[in-house]
Amino acid sequence: MDIFGGDSLLVAITIYMYFIYSENEKGGGRKMKITKGFKLFQPWASHVVEGKLNFLVRSISTRYRGRVGVIATKGVDNVWLTKASEEEIKRIEDRVGVIGSVEIKDCIEVSSNEIEEKLIELAGKDYLDYYPKYLIPRKKGDEPIYIWVLENAREWEEPVKVEGGGILWSKLDLEEKD
Repeated sequence: MDIFGGDSLLVAITIYMYFIYSENEKGGGRKMKITKGFKLFQPWASHVVEGKLNFLVRSISTRYRGRVGVIATKGVDNVWLTKASEEEIKRIEDRVGVIGSVEIKDCIEVSSNEIEEKLIELAGKDYLDYYPKYLIPRKKGDEPIYIWVLENAREWEEPVKVEGGGILWSKLDLEEKD
């Protein structure tokens, strides 16, 4: 007798996938595959994998949910660079490539004239003060802007070099690093 009403294979696969995901999140089991990564200038890529940037304001949305690589590009944010200490610059200067991973949990559409309000609602005033305003895309009136919600950041000890890819996304074939 099939207690799941004929869907026992689907239930078994779901339970198996949950187990694998749970083991990966706990650090046990097999390593999680990372097949996609997004690009950011330094130091913002480092701030994402360090868990300092949990919300990214972007001009485009993403439907992707799950763990992705964070790719630090060769470029460094010039505004940040003028204010950074030598120690801060030293810390990021060789961190190019996939420097860690993060989970994209959600993508929230917000009108451009409500972005600061929404960031305060999501993360508090201190986060808004920390977030570089010049990185917030400028759009006319109530054109949408998107907040990518990020969780469970992991910084990798050594960057993994990547070649090519698009302006924002790159295809990857990596395993999660410890």
